[in-house]
Amino acid sequence: MHPISVCIIAKNEESRIEQCLASVKPCGFEIVVVDTGSTDRTKEIAARYADKVLDFVWCDDFSAARNFSLREATHNWIFMIDCDETVKEIDVEELNYFRKHLSDKVGSVSRENLVTENGILTLNNVDYTERFFNKKLYRYTGLIHEQLTPVRGTEIPNLLLHTTLLHTGYDMTPEEQEAKYRRNFTLLEKQVQTDPENPYLYYQLGKTCEILEDFSRACAYYDKGLTFDLDPELAYVQAMVVSYGNALLRTEQSGAALGFEGIYDEFSSVTDFVYLMGNIYKDNGMLEQALEQYQKALQMPDGRQSGANSFLPLYQCGLILEQCGDTDTARGLYEQCGNFAPALQRLGIIQT
Repeated sequence: MHPISVCIIAKNEESRIEQCLASVKPCGFEIVVVDTGSTDRTKEIAARYADKVLDFVWCDDFSAARNFSLREATHNWIFMIDCDETVKEIDVEELNYFRKHLSDKVGSVSRENLVTENGILTLNNVDYTERFFNKKLYRYTGLIHEQLTPVRGTEIPNLLLHTTLLHTGYDMTPEEQEAKYRRNFTLLEKQVQTDPENPYLYYQLGKTCEILEDFSRACAYYDKGLTFDLDPELAYVQAMVVSYGNALLRTEQSGAALGFEGIYDEFSSVTDFVYLMGNIYKDNGMLEQALEQYQKALQMPDGRQSGANSFLPLYQCGLILEQCGDTDTARGLYEQCGNFAPALQRLGIIQT
């Protein structure tokens, strides 16, 4: 067995925890499952795979539960995973090299977020999250959307590992989604009362409102979060800017969104931002500028949003050219969008 502990917190996850644990078991790590009050078969299923299945009295604090799992882990090196995630690929030898030679650093993994579209589980976006670390040097803070925090100092030197997780946590029924995010919103509001100068909390409040389709309120939280002096290189700052722009467009505030021209230089290397600027220009009737941004996005690396550098700008360029009467070129662009449903719909309309 490798001297690495996998830590998982769970509650009423009988439908997902087995797939998660089965994907981890072959790695040869210790598995620690902390149950926060399940009333279904979660603990029974976990016992088939885990070395330890422990109880933790829920106290509306995700960090407290995660830190309890760290204390109960036999090994110092922790790989954190959630019940709605499975291992797609993992390089165990890389993890062993990391813990031996990069002991003060944190390993981030790629996470492919999947949602059901037309009955098929489809990639929605990819993010990167810190999951591999030495528990002597790091712990979790925050009631919800907990963050890995150094025990000493403020910097987290992290490196991206050759490990990918599949995440289905956003693939819920409307009822499940509303219940989950209303709970999250309550905890975030509670946390921001005690930590009002934390911009990350306003980002998460905005995202929660966005998921609940309260885009006006999301705009207010994003706007508050962006009043702080932020590092544009931080992933969550880039995500907050893009989310704010999208929320402004959803609330028909395209004129206000045009103000993002003022921060273009800071975020012009972010694929999702460039695609967003195309949408902002398009909604403001600035079609030449929109086409320029879409063309630029097509030359950039993958963004967080699936298709931000491929079928999405191609589709938008098609709409503009179709609007301008160039149906033939628009058709060619739609054909390059693959199975993107809106493009297929436009093709059907053009061909009839």
